[in-house]
Amino acid sequence: MKWLALCREPRLYSCERLKQACEAKGIELDILDPNKMSLKLVKQQNNVQCEVWYQAGDNPKNRQVPVEISDYQAVLPRFGTSSTEMGCRVLQLFEALGIPTLNTAQAIGLARDKWQSLQVLAANHIPVPTSSLSGSLFEKKSAVQWHSSPVVIKTLVGSQGVGVMLSDNQPQAVSLLETFTQANIQALLQDFVPEAKGQDIRAFVIGNQVVAAMQRSGAENDFRANLHQGGQAKKIELSQALQDLAVRAARVIGLDVAGVDLIQSTDGFLVLEVNASPGLEGIEQATGMNIAKQMVEYLFAKKEKTV
Repeated sequence: MKWLALCREPRLYSCERLKQACEAKGIELDILDPNKMSLKLVKQQNNVQCEVWYQAGDNPKNRQVPVEISDYQAVLPRFGTSSTEMGCRVLQLFEALGIPTLNTAQAIGLARDKWQSLQVLAANHIPVPTSSLSGSLFEKKSAVQWHSSPVVIKTLVGSQGVGVMLSDNQPQAVSLLETFTQANIQALLQDFVPEAKGQDIRAFVIGNQVVAAMQRSGAENDFRANLHQGGQAKKIELSQALQDLAVRAARVIGLDVAGVDLIQSTDGFLVLEVNASPGLEGIEQATGMNIAKQMVEYLFAKKEKTV
């Protein structure tokens, strides 16, 4: 049996762990970078088929080789925000052929759009922080008035805490928005939640259950509770209500596997974000759990149902 992982860097912790989990189950796992792929529509007699080509090696001058998509029985999408567009295009091709994927292209695309995902969560009565998005710079300056200071500014696309800033006052917020507008980067405004005290919870959802959870604390003088920004993590047990909230959030976005980020506010817990490709290193080290194995087992069971 052979599976495909769509990942930019095979040596990343998460990809290596998934490869180990596949090998332990007797599954051969190929890891290909979606940004090195090309899709080609070819007319053959009365049909039009889509071919997949891959750049062999790291040198851009290396020749492209064909990828036999029928060789793969399942797909593990593990690409980041820089590969979302091409990764989803490739994933859609496998989906059209009925090959099971851990998460769908549609769900990944929705999760990667911070504003759209917040809208969907809110429409399904899942609590999220008060947020705003505006078009012109004039409207953005007006929207700043809707939020008390400090205010969080987030680019619509980003991960691992990159593109998330805390503005101490309204003039500073306007200055940041002017810079983003000049660079043609869309950003949303979000109420700062001081009660969180620089901490959040990452709930790792697989299917209809939370399989692990950790509490993250930001680095000194950093409001972002993100491990890639120097934060710390420890294992925690979630109440059934919080587990249900995390699973609902993942389901609403359409993800089978997700990292759901929660923060405590005076009005209860809020869902900050639902991640389509949550990292494994931090949560496996914090909890001591083999989450890669559970992901592979879940996709294997999903594949068996399609046979």
